[in-house]
Amino acid sequence: MGFMDALSPIMRILPEVAGPKRHITFRERITWSGIILALYFVLAEIPLYGLPDSINDMFAGFRTVLAGDSGTLLHLGIGPIVTAGIIMQLLAGSDIINLDLSTHKGKVMFQGTQKILAVFLCFFEAVLFAYAWRYQVTTNALVFLIVQMALGALVLLLMDEVVTKWGFGSGISLFIAARVSAQVFWQAFSPLRDASGQFLGAIPDFISKVVSGDTAGILSRPYPYPDMTSLIFTFAVFLIVVYFEAMRIEIPLSYGKYKGIRGRYPIKFIYASNIPMILTIALFANIRVMAQLTHWNILGSFSQDGNAVTGGLLYYLTAPSSLSTVVDEPLRAFIYLVIVVAFCVLFAKLWIELTNMGPKAVAKRLQGSGMQIPGFRKDIRILEKLLSRYIPQVTVMGGAFVGLIAVFADFTGALGTGTGILLTVGIVYRMYEDLAKEQASELFPALRQFLGKE
Repeated sequence: MGFMDALSPIMRILPEVAGPKRHITFRERITWSGIILALYFVLAEIPLYGLPDSINDMFAGFRTVLAGDSGTLLHLGIGPIVTAGIIMQLLAGSDIINLDLSTHKGKVMFQGTQKILAVFLCFFEAVLFAYAWRYQVTTNALVFLIVQMALGALVLLLMDEVVTKWGFGSGISLFIAARVSAQVFWQAFSPLRDASGQFLGAIPDFISKVVSGDTAGILSRPYPYPDMTSLIFTFAVFLIVVYFEAMRIEIPLSYGKYKGIRGRYPIKFIYASNIPMILTIALFANIRVMAQLTHWNILGSFSQDGNAVTGGLLYYLTAPSSLSTVVDEPLRAFIYLVIVVAFCVLFAKLWIELTNMGPKAVAKRLQGSGMQIPGFRKDIRILEKLLSRYIPQVTVMGGAFVGLIAVFADFTGALGTGTGILLTVGIVYRMYEDLAKEQASELFPALRQFLGKE
C-alpha cells in the first residue's frame, strides 16, 4: 500500500459537507452563498479571547488577500487552505506524488490529501502565531488561543466547501471579494476621523477640503491615508481588468450529430483566472511568517514594532506603497515586479495542468460532447493540435498580465491593495458569468448536461 492509499482512512473521518444529490436551483444557490457570506462577516467580528491588543500581526500587508482579520476568529484567514493548495500543486507538478488527475479516483485522492494537509496547517499555523506571542501571553492562554484560531480556520474550510457544493464559485473567492469590497467601501466613504483629525475616507476628506477652500493637495494625502488619487487609480484598474476579462479567442466548432448546428469554444485571455496571484501572495505571506519566527535576516528584517519590512528577501517580496517610493527605490520595485510576474506565470501553467484545462484535457471534453472543428474529420488529435496553438501561449500571457496589473495597482496605492482589486474584479466578473449560466440552465433544462450541471 502506497503512502497516498494509507491516508484513505483519515479522509473518511474528516468532517465533510455532503454534496447535493439533485439539481440545486438558482434561488437555493443564492441563499446558501448569502448565508455563508453573512456568517463570514460575523466570525470576522468575534475577537480572540485572551489576546492582548499589542500583538504583532505576521500577516500584515496580506490581510486583504488572505481574507482574515487580525485578532479575530479568522486570524488565519484562508492561509492554511491556500498554502495546502500551493504545496499539493508543487508536489503534483514535480511528480513527487503520482496521481492521475484525469480519473475520478485520482481527483478524490488529490482533494482528500489536500484537505488533510489544510487541517494540519490550521493547527500548525495557529501554533506558529502562538509561539510568536509567547512573551506576551501566559502558557494556558496560548493553548486556548491556538484552539480558537485553529477552529476558526476549520470552520472557514467547511464554509468554503458549502459554497463550492451548494453556492456559486468557491468560498475562497467569495471571502476575498467580500473582504476587499468592504475595505474599499470603508476607505472611500468612511466619515470617521482619527486622533489627528484626518478623515479615514477619501471622499469625505475631498468634500471637506472643497467646502473649506483648501485646494492645496486636494487630491493627495500622506501615506497611509486614502486619497482621491488612490480612488482614481482604483477605478482605472477596475476598468482595465474588466476589459481584459472580456478578451477571448473563440474557436469555431460544429456538432457532429446534427448538421448545421455550430458553436464556439472561448479561450479567455486571463485563462487561469486570479488563482496564480492568490497562490503567489499566499507564498509571500508564508515567507513573512517564517522570517518573523526564525529572525533570519536573510529572509527578512523588521522595524522595532515588527510591522515594517526593512531588509532581507522579504523586502523585495513586499510592494512599494506609493509612486514616490517606487521613484526612490527603483531597483526594489523592478525586482518585485519580476518576481511577481514569474511566479504568476509558473502558477498559471501548473494550475491549468492540475485542473484539466490543458489542450489535451479540453480536446477530450469537446470530443466527448460530440463537437468537432468544421471542415476537419472528427479526430481528437486535430482538436488538441488547434488548442495547443492558443492555450499555452494565452496561459503565459494571462498569468503575466495578472502579475503586471496587480503590481501596477500596488505601486499606485489603489484602495484595497492592487492585488485585492485585481482579484475582486476577476471574482465578481466570473460570478456574474456563473449566475448567467445558472439562469440559462434554469430556463432551458436541456443545457444542464452541456454546461456540466448534471
